[in-house]
Amino acid sequence: MKDDYQINEKDIETVIRYLEIHDPKNADRDYAIQFLESLQATAGELVRSAEGLTSEDIQKALQNKED
Repeated sequence: MKDDYQINEKDIETVIRYLEIHDPKNADRDYAIQFLESLQATAGELVRSAEGLTSEDIQKALQNKED
């Protein structure tokens, strides 16, 4: 499966707005890009493993980004 997604300005801005609410200390462009790259890698792993993403997985990923 080919991954056609490219991180773009709209997505970066969306993540920055999300971070301004949920993680203000990390609400900057660099962190938003790292966040999107992390989500992209996680999504790729999920597709390859054919497992679904649970709420617990999402919370764990967010917690790891805060550490």
